Amino acid sequence: MKKTACIFLVSNLTLPLSPNALYAAHEAGISKKKDEPVVFNPMVISATLSDKSIEEIPGTLHLFDKEKIRLRNVRRAGDILQETPGVYIWGASQGSQAPSANRGNRISIRGVSGVSRTLVLLDNQKMNDPAFGTFNWATLFPEDIERIEVIPGAASALYGGNAFAGVIRVVSKKPTEKEISLTGGYQFNSPESGYGSAVYRDVFDNGLAISIGYRYETSSGYRDSWSFSDPATNQAGPQGTRVTGAIPTHTTNGTPTFQIGDRGNVPWNYHVGQIKAYYDFSPTTRISGGLRYLFSDVRSENPTSYLRDPGGNTVISGTVNVGGTILGRITPSLFLNAETHEDDLRSFLDFEHEFANHSKLSLSFNHLSRGYWSTLVGQNSTFDGGPGTSAHRPQQLINGQGMYSFHLGDRHFLTTGFQVEHGTLKRREYTLSNWQDIDSRTALNLTGDSESLTTSFFVQDEIFLTDRLTAYFGTRLDWWTAEGKSRNLQTGVVKPTEKQSVVEISPKLALVYQAPWQGGVLRASAGRAFRPPTLQDMFADSRRGVVINYANASLKPETALSWEAGIEQHLAATGTRLKATFFENRLFDLITSKNLTFTTTLREATDVNAGTGITRGIELSVDQVLTGWLKLHANYTWTPTARTLKNSASPDSEGKRMPNSSKHILTAGLETNWHDWSGSLTGRHVSKSFNTAENIDVFHNVYGGNQAFWLLDTKLIYTWNKMAELSFAANNLLNERYFQSLISTGRNYVAQVNLRF
Repeated sequence: MKKTACIFLVSNLTLPLSPNALYAAHEAGISKKKDEPVVFNPMVISATLSDKSIEEIPGTLHLFDKEKIRLRNVRRAGDILQETPGVYIWGASQGSQAPSANRGNRISIRGVSGVSRTLVLLDNQKMNDPAFGTFNWATLFPEDIERIEVIPGAASALYGGNAFAGVIRVVSKKPTEKEISLTGGYQFNSPESGYGSAVYRDVFDNGLAISIGYRYETSSGYRDSWSFSDPATNQAGPQGTRVTGAIPTHTTNGTPTFQIGDRGNVPWNYHVGQIKAYYDFSPTTRISGGLRYLFSDVRSENPTSYLRDPGGNTVISGTVNVGGTILGRITPSLFLNAETHEDDLRSFLDFEHEFANHSKLSLSFNHLSRGYWSTLVGQNSTFDGGPGTSAHRPQQLINGQGMYSFHLGDRHFLTTGFQVEHGTLKRREYTLSNWQDIDSRTALNLTGDSESLTTSFFVQDEIFLTDRLTAYFGTRLDWWTAEGKSRNLQTGVVKPTEKQSVVEISPKLALVYQAPWQGGVLRASAGRAFRPPTLQDMFADSRRGVVINYANASLKPETALSWEAGIEQHLAATGTRLKATFFENRLFDLITSKNLTFTTTLREATDVNAGTGITRGIELSVDQVLTGWLKLHANYTWTPTARTLKNSASPDSEGKRMPNSSKHILTAGLETNWHDWSGSLTGRHVSKSFNTAENIDVFHNVYGGNQAFWLLDTKLIYTWNKMAELSFAANNLLNERYFQSLISTGRNYVAQVNLRF
């Protein structure tokens, strides 16, 4: 029985620079120079959990290999993921922002937003934590990435919960020879940063291979968080101190306000270390395991008040009068941000055995131990100290999976498996006598313990219907349970153990048709996905400023029905590849916020399953070999429909555009490899979006808004010899300052040195 496509691995073969050969080199993501061999399309795994070529996969998959990463200024994975069709990503996933799992971590795939709605994998290891569904992108450093595979759309049939909007799989490099790689770089201005890494890989004669790596980054940060005060409700009250320096502006919904200062620089530093070992018992049996540790600190320094009294003295507290307008009471806490700290310890163990009949058994075990704490500034705190609180959220995640794939007759290839996942969150909150000192605890305010358990079984059948048509049908059953309890020692409120249990079934059907004309592939797929609520959503009350969000143990999983249809055409004679995909996501039981109390001094809310929505659009892309040393790539995603259909918690949001869903996303660029020089020039446009479900944030060009932006980045690399490479990158060449809730960085430059021995 002939399969739908073949892959040829070619070594020690030199091909002429014909358009066809050039395109093959382009697709393989290699640096094509004279007399170098051409390597054809790589294999990918994410779409089917088995090795497939790009032509064979049963749906959309976007691939970024190590050469594409090398040609960009990538310090975190988000720096390259932002080029993915249909993906909007911003914040802590990018190298210019403070690294954090919970600070400014934003991603949207095909109009469906939320980090916890996107499953992120490092090889076989789930990165999303059980408490928030997020993770710190600094855990992944570019020097250890072989490729990144992105699957948009419902993927719960293979991956279960979190694979709601899509899946991002990062495949790490495995040792193939003895090598030492050293990288060092410095970013000039906006903000100034320094980073470096060292990686040692080796392969021994006895079947053992090892990889040891370390990366660090330190930055002075920039002033991305500003301070505001609204006019007081009672303008006939005490007139207060007359001040200057306040900047009149308005909020995203048009309400007048004054910018009175900023919360200072946000410096950060992080360290990542890893050790991995691989051992081949035989050509068909192998085992691998390793550890990865992240330590990350994000602080705030040198807050600034713009307010000055008639004597020129800085004002940070009291009632103030700005040109006859009395502002709400000023306190030092308006200018202060506190510290956050994270440390992650991740371990994995994988086993594979291939049988004589081309079947394979895979076993994997993963463990995450994550410590996260943050401090909050008290209302009566000062720049020099004062009371505050700290929240500690240690988490554990244990994940085990077994998978067996095998042929069943001539026309079926089955993949079956099971997975067990257990997550815990142990929350503690303390009073601090000094918000600047995490060790100044005076009292335990709250305790909360919660856990989740998911037991899963899945099966996928790859059916070879004809020589040209292949069908994939799979389904997965997930039995998800969660329970938790808490005790507030300040109020005496005790929440006894509450439990929730749901069974989710997630089917998916896909078709791949190798067209009768040369180079054409047609694909269509439809599937169901779900996302369970996080432990934070269900069992942990939280407070940020005047907003209190109460947990809801009755939350149930969100669900989605997604489908897509597309065509891919490879024109070998011209070195062209074209893709077009239509997609639609129908969303149900969306978790949304419901106001309980809403005043100028207090907002109390809780999360409920109250929303349904739809996103619909088109993805277009082109890759073109222009010459033997120059390639063009471009993609455009148009999402005209991203609408809330129903929301009983907020009827005003019905018919409005869903938050963080841009209508237009465009990326276009050039890649070059010419003798010893290589590089890229990439432009991106993202249209405006809303932060609120009601779309009341109609002013996008102010603090808190999501503004449209155009960016232009470039990187130039000079290969000195086989051991040394120098590069210079310029980010945001147009020096565009725009808001994505916080203010973005301006133009910056990065110089980097790579050494390889």
